[in-house]
Amino acid sequence: MVRPVVSLTCVALLMCVFQSTSAQTMRSDPSGTWGGTMVTDEGPGGLEITLSRAGTEWRATVKFRLEGQEITPAIQALRLEGDQITFNTNIGRTLLKFNGNFAGDTLKGTIDAYQNDAKVGTATFDLKPGGTMPPLDRTQAGGQIADPNFNAKVDKPTYKNNGPKVLFDEAHHNFHTATGRYKPFADLITNDGYRITSNKEKFSPSVLNGYRILVISNAVGAPLMSDANASSPAFTEAESDAVRDWVRNGGSLLLIADHAPMGSANQVLATRFQVDMSKMYTVDPQNSDQESRNPGFIVYTRASGRLADHPLTRGRDESERVNNVITFTGQSLKGPPDSFAFLKLADTAMDTMPGPNPNSASAAGRAQGIAIKFGKGRVVIL
Repeated sequence: MVRPVVSLTCVALLMCVFQSTSAQTMRSDPSGTWGGTMVTDEGPGGLEITLSRAGTEWRATVKFRLEGQEITPAIQALRLEGDQITFNTNIGRTLLKFNGNFAGDTLKGTIDAYQNDAKVGTATFDLKPGGTMPPLDRTQAGGQIADPNFNAKVDKPTYKNNGPKVLFDEAHHNFHTATGRYKPFADLITNDGYRITSNKEKFSPSVLNGYRILVISNAVGAPLMSDANASSPAFTEAESDAVRDWVRNGGSLLLIADHAPMGSANQVLATRFQVDMSKMYTVDPQNSDQESRNPGFIVYTRASGRLADHPLTRGRDESERVNNVITFTGQSLKGPPDSFAFLKLADTAMDTMPGPNPNSASAAGRAQGIAIKFGKGRVVIL
C-alpha cells in the first residue's frame, strides 16, 4: 500500500513542477512586436506582427518580407481568443488568412492564400517576442541582391555642390529601389554629385516639380511578382500624362522595364513616348554570353555594331567609353522613328513567353536600349 502512495505523490509533484514551469514561460499579455521567419511556396521570408490593446479592443499591424519586397497591408477581422490569433489581409487580389497559436515565448501558425475563393498556397511562420525578420536582401527572389562590394567611387565628380535633383521611384511596387537592388547605382550617381530623393507618391505635376531626373526601375502592378496582377498597369493614365508633360518641359526620364511582367506593367507609360514593349522575354543564343550559357544574357559590342556610338556609350572621354554590354534576360523595345537604338538586337533575337501556352516572335529590328529626344527633355528606356 505504501508504494502506490509514493508513486501518486511523485506524479503530483511532477505535475506541479510542470505547471509552474509552464506558467513562467507563458506570456499573459501578448502585446508588443513578434517577429521571425516565414516559409512560403515562393521561398523563405519574414513576418512581423505588432499587437496593442485599447481597453478591451485589440489592434494589430503586420509587415512581411517576400521576394525582395517589404509589404505592410491592412489587417481585417482580427480576433484574439485564448492562445489563438486570427486575421485576414489582402495583397492585390490575393486574400491571406492568418491563424496563429501562442505557446510560451513563441507564436507559430499558418497563412493560407486564396484567389476567387480557391486556395492557391500555404505558408508557415515562427515568431518570437522582440524577434526580427531576416534581412531584406536575403529574401530577394532568385537570389538577386545588390552587389555589396561594388566600387561606387567617382574620382572626378561631375557636380561638387548642388547637383541635379533625382527622384527615384519607389511608389509603384518597384522591384528595384535606391536602397535595395539598385543601391550600387544610387551610390554611384550620389558620389557623382546627384541628389537623390525616394518617391513614395503617385506621380503628379506637384510631385515632379523641382526635379531634373526621374528614375523608374521595374514598376509592377502588384506587391508580389508572383501575383497575377503584377502585369497590370503600374501607373494610372493621369500619372503617365504628368510624366510625359514633365519630360516635354525639360525633364529627363530613365525608365527600366525588364522581362514579363514588367513590360505589360509599364506599357501605359511607354506609350506616351511612342515606345512598344514586347512584354515577353528576349533571347539570342547566337549572341549570348557563352560562359553563362544563358541565351537571355545577350552580348553587345562596338565591334559587332550592335552597341552603337552615342553620348551614352561614348562618355565625355576615353575613360568613360563603353565597349561591351551584357544584358540580363530583358524584353525588346521598338521606339518611334526619331529614336536612337544604342543596344540593337540582331536578327537572330527572339521574344519568347514560356509557360503552359508558350509563344514566340522575332525580335529583329528591335532593341534593348533606346534614347529619345522629347520636347525639351530626354528619355532613355532599357
